[in-house]
Amino acid sequence: MKKIITLLFLTTICNGLFSQAPTSTELFEFNKSRNKTTTRGLQFLGGFAVANMGVSGYMYYNTKGVDKSFHEMNIMWNGVNTVIAVASLLPKDKNDMNLPKTLSWQSNTEATYIGAAALDLVYSTAGLYLTEKAKTDNVNHDKYKGWGNALIYNGGFLFLFDTGMFIAHKRNGKKLNKMMDKITLSTGAAGIKLTLHI
Repeated sequence: MKKIITLLFLTTICNGLFSQAPTSTELFEFNKSRNKTTTRGLQFLGGFAVANMGVSGYMYYNTKGVDKSFHEMNIMWNGVNTVIAVASLLPKDKNDMNLPKTLSWQSNTEATYIGAAALDLVYSTAGLYLTEKAKTDNVNHDKYKGWGNALIYNGGFLFLFDTGMFIAHKRNGKKLNKMMDKITLSTGAAGIKLTLHI
């Protein structure tokens, strides 16, 4: 029974220390910086997508064959990018998250951009496949080649974008690592010891 009470007491103390973290200026500023990085990236993505739709919307009606198919796919692709960017910018910033939530958010953000970058390579590969298929399909040659080129173009751009966002968040995450260096967890004869260096 004493062990259970001791464990509950230690858990309460640990939760108490972590719950105090959101009031720290460092944690608040980190979350603010993370949100700023994400917002700027999504604004860039949205702007790029809208510009692409504008140019391709004009070119679609002024080109033929492969070029027309390229601009057709480019409009559809960047229409989706616009929706994603706008939808992601709608939620309010979360600058008040505590330390465990911040750690989880940072980890998920980095994993998301790495996963997205890998998927971008799949898009470009699909584009290469379509351009190769166009060589042996006379009926759909223009469509396959145009769509394939658009997939390569957009997949390549998104790969650079997602990789850049990962690097930006990884660099920003170094601030979080420095904050974590202030917390040490050790075990000994007396049990578990959590130390927060302020």
